[in-house]
Amino acid sequence: MKAPSESVLSHLRPVASERIHETSNPGSPKFCIVGSGAIGGTIAGLLLRSGASVSVVARGDTLAAVKQSGLRLLVENQALQAPVRVSEDPAELGPQDYVIIAVKAPSLPRLARRIGPLLGPDTAVVTAMNGVPWWFFLNAGGKLAGHRLRAVDPMGFIADAIPIRRVIGCVLFVAASVDEPGVIRHENGRLLIIGEPDDRLTPRVKCLAEWLRRAGFDSRISQSIRSDIWFKLLGNISMNPISLLTSAPADRIMADPLVRRLCITVMEEAAQIAARLDLPMQYSIDQMIEKLQRLGSFRMSMLQDMERGKPVEIDALLTVTHDIGLLVGVPTPFIDSVLGLSRLRAEGLGLFERAA
Repeated sequence: MKAPSESVLSHLRPVASERIHETSNPGSPKFCIVGSGAIGGTIAGLLLRSGASVSVVARGDTLAAVKQSGLRLLVENQALQAPVRVSEDPAELGPQDYVIIAVKAPSLPRLARRIGPLLGPDTAVVTAMNGVPWWFFLNAGGKLAGHRLRAVDPMGFIADAIPIRRVIGCVLFVAASVDEPGVIRHENGRLLIIGEPDDRLTPRVKCLAEWLRRAGFDSRISQSIRSDIWFKLLGNISMNPISLLTSAPADRIMADPLVRRLCITVMEEAAQIAARLDLPMQYSIDQMIEKLQRLGSFRMSMLQDMERGKPVEIDALLTVTHDIGLLVGVPTPFIDSVLGLSRLRAEGLGLFERAA
């Protein structure tokens, strides 16, 4: 197996390169990043650069690459290389203070049942993922209080493995990609919004925010994390499936007036569901469009997954929104159309399997 970063990093030799030595920082909480793809790798790499105590759960080619050459992060015209404790078996890493889950939603039901060894009495589990999480209504108010989202947790395995008391919600506005296993490229964006599901300002969420800021993230604590999750959904539910259907990067999707209008209509339907759920949107659809335009030629995560032959996040983005729309009586004809087309496309590629 070739050195996993040589082909990617060779053209960066004229720019700054930094090797980060693995250290044990007694002042740092213990962070474990579950998943070392684009998002997990970016979080792990920047936390390591800040001096935090970090371990990683990975598997397959990524596990082998990180064991051999460390985690490599291309960021700010630098090539960072960091040795990191990595294992496929969470039991080898032991209890943590923060477990940051940065895997794609289709992987979570299987993985949730394996992370028990990472969970001590007070371990917080941070859901750094796209889409509507399984816990969205579990301790919420309103008529859907306690409702289980079967689209994302059909058998209840995730809720059983990760009790709501452990959860810290997380919304990311970070564009990153995997150049090859163990080699992550940060494109743009550093905003991480975190918050307790019950919107309290707790010591654990304040500590997490501080360490993320030390790592270089624009870390903000939300007192309405469900609203922030839903706002991020507006962009994902429109741009991601369209990238799957067309293989177009973000700038081409935004540049076509008809496709851009479709994106806006899908967002409008999702915003109507948010209004029915009494979720205040801090920002407008126009502001979401501005955020998406700043992505430039970035390949959305569904497109990246399709190109790498990985399952795509249809249920966590589209199916769950369709289901919630039915529950609250909001028609979603455009979301439904995009959902149907995306399922057929992904099924044809072998990247999606409908729940029984």
